[in-house]
Amino acid sequence: MSTKTKIPLLVYILDAKIQKQRLKDMKNAAAKRKISVTDTFSTSVTHVVTEFKEYDQVLRKLNMADSSSLDDVNVVSVQWFADCMRAGTVVSVEQKHRLQRTSNSAQRNEEVDSTNQSAVLAEYGCQRATPLRHLNEKYTKALEVLEKFADLREGDHDYSRALAFRRASCVLKSLPFALSSIQQLHNITNIGDHSKRVVQEILEDGECLEVENILKDPWFHKMKLFTEIFGIGPSTAKQFIAKGWSSIEEVQKGHKSADWRVQWGLAFRDDLTTPVLRHEACFIYELVQKHLRKVLHGAIATVTGGFRRGKTSGHDVDILITHPTEDKIVGALPKLLHSLESADTVLCGRLERSTYTDDVLARNTKLSSRGQLDHFEKWIGVIKVPKKVRNSGGESEINTDILTPGLQPFGNQLNNGNTDNGTYRSHNENVDISKEVKKMGASSTEVIYSRNGASGNKEPNVLAVEDDDTLEEVKNEVVDSLEGSVDVSELKSGHIKGTGPSDKPPVELAAEERDWIARRVDLIMAPFSQYYYALVGWTGSKQFNRDARTYSERKLNMKLTSHGLYDYTLGKKVPAGSEKEVFDNLKLPYHEPWERNC
Repeated sequence: MSTKTKIPLLVYILDAKIQKQRLKDMKNAAAKRKISVTDTFSTSVTHVVTEFKEYDQVLRKLNMADSSSLDDVNVVSVQWFADCMRAGTVVSVEQKHRLQRTSNSAQRNEEVDSTNQSAVLAEYGCQRATPLRHLNEKYTKALEVLEKFADLREGDHDYSRALAFRRASCVLKSLPFALSSIQQLHNITNIGDHSKRVVQEILEDGECLEVENILKDPWFHKMKLFTEIFGIGPSTAKQFIAKGWSSIEEVQKGHKSADWRVQWGLAFRDDLTTPVLRHEACFIYELVQKHLRKVLHGAIATVTGGFRRGKTSGHDVDILITHPTEDKIVGALPKLLHSLESADTVLCGRLERSTYTDDVLARNTKLSSRGQLDHFEKWIGVIKVPKKVRNSGGESEINTDILTPGLQPFGNQLNNGNTDNGTYRSHNENVDISKEVKKMGASSTEVIYSRNGASGNKEPNVLAVEDDDTLEEVKNEVVDSLEGSVDVSELKSGHIKGTGPSDKPPVELAAEERDWIARRVDLIMAPFSQYYYALVGWTGSKQFNRDARTYSERKLNMKLTSHGLYDYTLGKKVPAGSEKEVFDNLKLPYHEPWERNC
C-alpha cells in the first residue's frame, strides 16, 4: 500500500497490551485532532495501530487466516500514532512504523510445521529429558510467576495450583521444539486449562495479563523480598506486611526473633541474597574437601543441587558426603565442623542428628505439601568466603570442572582428577568405590569424577545459563524443618542461636569492615548403602524427585526416598551400586544431571 493516506482515513487501535485508561486517552487525543478512530475492525479501516511487535500476532488477534485480508491496510506501531499526535495531524507511514509481514508461502509452511509438531511426551517428568536451556522460556517464565504467587498465598487450593503450574512448566521445558500453536499440546495431559490459557494469551498477545498484573502487585514484591531472608517463610512475611513494613530496613528495626536463622539472615541479608557463583561453589567444595581429608580419610564429597544440574549460580552450596566403609561417617560431621571452625571459617549453623531407621523407608507415607524430608545427619549453616574469590570471576586456579554436570565421584584419585593413565571412568561401568579406594592408595582423598562413557565426549557439558531463581530445591524444605530439633553439639556451629566463633552479635559482625562474604552451605552425611539414592534426591530438581516418587508408587508399587527404594510387593529394600542403577531399579531411562531440570 502507498504511504499516502487514504481518504477517508479510519484508525482502529488494537486494544491488546494497551491498558483501558491509556486506550481511552489515545482515542480522546485523536478526537481533538479530528482523526477518526473506530471501536471495531472492518473493511473501512485504513490503519491498524498496535503494540504487537510481530505481524502474525495481529492476524491471530483479528482471527484472520492469512495476511491477504490486510493487503490494503497499514499495520503500524504505536509510534506512528504518537508521531501523529505530536504533529497534530496524520503523518505518512514510514518503514520504521510498519510491522514486517510474513510471506503467505512462509506462513503456510509454518502452519504445516505447527500441525506436524505435536507433542507426545511421557507422563512423568522423571521419564523425560528436561534440559536447563530449552526452547519455550517465555511460557515457562510466566507459569513460574503464577507458581510462585500461589506458593506465597498459601491458601486452601494454592498448593495444588502451584503444583499444576510447575507440572505444565516441566512439560514445556521438555518439548524438542519451540511452541507455535496451542494445538501442539493436544496430546499432553499435564497441562491444565489455566496453563493453556496462559500459553494461548502469550501466543496471541506476546504476554499474559494475569502474569503482568502479578509482577506489578506490591504485595507480591514484598513477599518475594521478605521470603528471600534466610529463615523467613510466607507466614512470617505476611505478618511483616500486616504491620505495614515494606523494606528490609523496617524488618531489621522492628522484628526480634530467637531463631538463629532469622538473626543471621537479617544481618547478612545482602550477602545471602546475592547469588553464589559457580567458582565460589568450587572454592567452598575445595575448602570442605581440605578439612574433610583431615578428619575422614577416604571420604567422598559431591556438590549437588542446581550446580550439578548445570546452573551457573544458586542460593547455596549443598555437599553430600559418604565413605565406602559404612560406619566411618559416624561422628565425622562434628569433627569436620570443628576443623572448619578452627580455621575461622564458620559463622553459624545448626547440626541435626540422623533420625533414620529402616521402618522410615518401609513406612507407607504420602507426599505432603512440604514434600518428603530426609533423615540424614546434616549441618545447615553459613561460612565465610574471601571476597577475592567472589571478585575473581572464576579466573583463579580453582578447577571448575569438579562441578560439571554428570561428573560423579567413585573413589580416591591422584594427579588432580585423573587416574594413573589420565583417563576418566564412566558411571555406566558401575565402579565399586571401595575397590577404587584400595587400588588408588590411601595417601590421597581427592575424588575422581567420571564422564558418561556412552556419549564419547571428552569435554564436559557445561551449560552457561543463569539461575532463573524460580523454584526452591528439596534442601530448602529441609532447612524449614529444623526449628525445634533437639540435637545440639558442643560446637559453636551447633548452638541453637547459631553463635559463630567470634561470639559477636550477627548485626555487629556484619557491620564490620571485612574481606569475606557470607555464604549458605549444607553438609549432608549419607551412609554408603544409601549414597546413590541420596545423590539422585539431592541433585533434584524438586519436580523430578516428586514425579519419580509418584511414578515409583503408582507404577511399581515401590517407595522411593533419598534413603533408598522399598519394594512393597517383595517386602524388601532394593540396593543400588551406582546412580544409573537407581534408574534401572525404577525401570527408567538414565538421565544425566543436566537433563533433570524439570
